[in-house]
Amino acid sequence: MIKFGPAGAAAEFAEEGHKGTIEMPKWLKERGLDVFEYPFGRGVMIKEDTARAIGDEFEKEGIEVTAHAPYFINFATSEEDKARNNVRYIRETLNALRAFKGKRCVFHPGSPLKALRSDAMNVLVRRVSELVEELYSGGYSDMYLCAETMGKKAQLGDLDEVIRIVNVDKMIIPCVDFGHLNARDMGAIKTKEDYKAVLDRLIDGVGIEKVSNMHIHFSKIQYSSGGEVRHLTFEDDVYGPDFEPLMETLYEYRLSPVVICESAGTQARDAKLMKDYYRSLL
Repeated sequence: MIKFGPAGAAAEFAEEGHKGTIEMPKWLKERGLDVFEYPFGRGVMIKEDTARAIGDEFEKEGIEVTAHAPYFINFATSEEDKARNNVRYIRETLNALRAFKGKRCVFHPGSPLKALRSDAMNVLVRRVSELVEELYSGGYSDMYLCAETMGKKAQLGDLDEVIRIVNVDKMIIPCVDFGHLNARDMGAIKTKEDYKAVLDRLIDGVGIEKVSNMHIHFSKIQYSSGGEVRHLTFEDDVYGPDFEPLMETLYEYRLSPVVICESAGTQARDAKLMKDYYRSLL
């Protein structure tokens, strides 16, 4: 079943006087949403008992929890100490996610830095393969790693690169950020046919099972010649992409992804707009 929800706390959550994530499940349920993505962008700094208490509340309200691993992970690093730290960051995220009773961990693939892009991708794939081996031996085989498409052209994570990463193992599924793809391709996603082209490439590259179960990030994003600049809200009428043709395509393809909205401050409201539009198609 397709699910919709925000990444992090929307501005109105705090404006209404709410202070902690433990209040989030009820707040989301009252708004008709299904999922929440907990951002560990600056590192995993939550105590286990706190995470378990939050997870209990999400379970009680029937809201799924996903997590975003720290943004500074770079699986293309040539430095062994940083590679070891990457594994630790993922394990820490998965431990918190397990306390939340969730299963999906989104991660940024990385950056080539000064290396050739092709060489950096070879390193990245090897590092991810090593990570998967450690996760299996550590008892994390029931979790999903969601490899995200990235918005800046200099970053690793275009659609074909994510397909290559996803094919490393069955526990890795695509996290397609359509705002990122649109930004790195200078506004190329406009119509339902554009969305279909992305999904068809994914299905051809990783198979219908992973695409049906995929993770989606969505927001409108300002871009420049280098790609992503900043996240916007659905009220923006200059930059894209528009969500309606995506919802129509997901319905037509009968997919069941988790759809996370990353609008700037209005992510809960905009997630509900997507859900309501999708439900109008049923």
